[in-house]
Amino acid sequence: MDKLAVLYEYQQADLKLEAYEQQLKDTPARRQLIKLQSYLQKQKALLKEIENKALVEQNELSEIDVQYDRMMEFLSKKQHDVSEYEKLDINVLDYNVVKDLVRDYESVYENIVKQKRRALSLQKRAEETDAKLKEMLVRVGKAQKEFSELKKKHQEELNAGAEELNKLKKAVEAAAAKVDPALLSKYARIKQNTAVPVTHLKNGRCMGCNMELPSRDLAKIKKSDIIIECENCGRILYME
Repeated sequence: MDKLAVLYEYQQADLKLEAYEQQLKDTPARRQLIKLQSYLQKQKALLKEIENKALVEQNELSEIDVQYDRMMEFLSKKQHDVSEYEKLDINVLDYNVVKDLVRDYESVYENIVKQKRRALSLQKRAEETDAKLKEMLVRVGKAQKEFSELKKKHQEELNAGAEELNKLKKAVEAAAAKVDPALLSKYARIKQNTAVPVTHLKNGRCMGCNMELPSRDLAKIKKSDIIIECENCGRILYME
């Protein structure tokens, strides 16, 4: 058997192995696994975003509580000042002092009302965020469970095909051992650009790209020790 025939035989074993490997990879379980993996990655990123949002909202609520307590303390002091001032004789009351006390009291009270409204609004948003977070955790939990089940199923598929896969790999190794190392290297180089490096020559044409070969190449290819590559697609030409 000439070296091109041996190389072509190797290619047949190589392509058969690739086809079987692709078959094992392209099962419904694996396709769903890839889909679920992508979904989980996106959901985990979104989950982190919502968790950060919830943390910010909780920090804001804590800050509002601190500010509210301070304002209530200040309001209580102003109430005390007003009460003390009311005990004075009306003849010694200073209108401007009374006016300032009332203004300060009203200002603090208005700020307290605003802070309370802000707190209620923020509390509502925090509750909505928390509900969304819990809902998402349930969805992610279900998806993770499904992912684990599919992963197990796909592993069973791989285990079932392991014997045939090993058999095909050995066939490739055995075929490769018969091929000239330099020719095998050329085959590997061409395969980087095309899935089928060796193609038939039929009626003077490359069956890979249908280009007609020059007469000089047709004459050379009849000699088994001459390796001719298609000038157009770069494949090794083989004529049985």
